[in-house]
Amino acid sequence: MRLKKNAYWWAAASLLLMIFIFVFSSFPAEQSAGMSGSFLDGPLALLERWFGVSVSPEVKDVLHNLLRKAAHLLIFVALGVCVANTVRHFTGRTKRVLLISLCWCSFYAFTDELHQHFVPGRAAMWQDWALDTAGALIGIGAVLLFLRRKRRREN
Repeated sequence: MRLKKNAYWWAAASLLLMIFIFVFSSFPAEQSAGMSGSFLDGPLALLERWFGVSVSPEVKDVLHNLLRKAAHLLIFVALGVCVANTVRHFTGRTKRVLLISLCWCSFYAFTDELHQHFVPGRAAMWQDWALDTAGALIGIGAVLLFLRRKRRREN
């Protein structure tokens, strides 16, 4: 019973992350850029105030793009962790956990990009799909590595 209860918690966390991703993918391009830009404005203002370093618009654009790509990667790392922990409760086999979790996360990344194709000002980009899939693989790999170390300590 304990294994199933944990599986449901991980499944709920996976679902919440997928809803979060869907909602943020639904924002039109200007609104999305404004939100991610606001995360960058605060630290850059502090940098200028404390150290007198002014960042050019070109550098700010590069940092903004890096922030958006990092967000893609990190949210899918989290999704990979949650999905892998869900799947591992139903199959203890490492290869199955890896394959099922990676297929699911990659498919969800594909549908996320497809969804963005229909949002004003947004575009479906295979590069974002690849980055999302790589993030999920990192998260899944972290779970599998953690489980391997845990098993070794127990033996």
